[in-house]
Amino acid sequence: MATAAHTDLMADLLTLWRSIQAGEAEIATDFLTAPHAPEDHVHWLRHQCLRELRGPGLLTRAKSRTQWLVDNIASGLPAAETPEGREELQYQLHQIAEEFDHFKLYADILADITEAPVLMADIRDLKMENDQNIEGLRITLFAQNERLARLAYDFTEGGGAGIFYAQAALETDDPLLLRIKHAGRIIFDDEVGHGEHGIEGVDLGLTTDDEFADFKAMIVAIARERMHMRAAMHGSTISDERVEAIVAGQIERIKPLTD
Repeated sequence: MATAAHTDLMADLLTLWRSIQAGEAEIATDFLTAPHAPEDHVHWLRHQCLRELRGPGLLTRAKSRTQWLVDNIASGLPAAETPEGREELQYQLHQIAEEFDHFKLYADILADITEAPVLMADIRDLKMENDQNIEGLRITLFAQNERLARLAYDFTEGGGAGIFYAQAALETDDPLLLRIKHAGRIIFDDEVGHGEHGIEGVDLGLTTDDEFADFKAMIVAIARERMHMRAAMHGSTISDERVEAIVAGQIERIKPLTD
């Protein structure tokens, strides 16, 4: 049974999570509500395609869902031998398939804009300093404490679906933006489930004040890098001062989608 102190610590983490979500939504909204030619969307679409494939490990990534699955298969599928293992295997397979669905939504839009195939060599080799910082931070955090790092990246997956919310909330009659809005709504609804799973894992997985403190420090570090990355993805920048204000909760929470 959770203690009052545990409940308070979880509430603090959820407040931080909602601030991160609103921060990423703010960045994407600023871009999406400004006038743009179709070609202006190519940069963020390519980078989001990369993230949808690399996140689960469909493009090579250490400690990924796909790598876990490949290793499990190579070992003779031991996860299938227990009820708990089968549940985990089913969940990981579902997550990998869902992330590919998200990639497909964006890749189809990207291909129509560029009138060219979405080549994996082009996506895999994308370079962006902020994104490289995120990958470096991930390696560092996993080396520090792999269990907490896994919980942290589940908890922050998709930045609380902030950019997908920004897409889903668009009020537009532009054909391209309507496609982006449609994709964003599908992914937002999926990512809400991911977020709930990540929150549940944290609620069950953290037991001491020290763990909560270490975990929150990981979340803040990830959030700082993610917001700079999201801004760069959308061809802009965000000041360190604004990032710190968002982390401190100085931002309005997102409102429920109405349709």
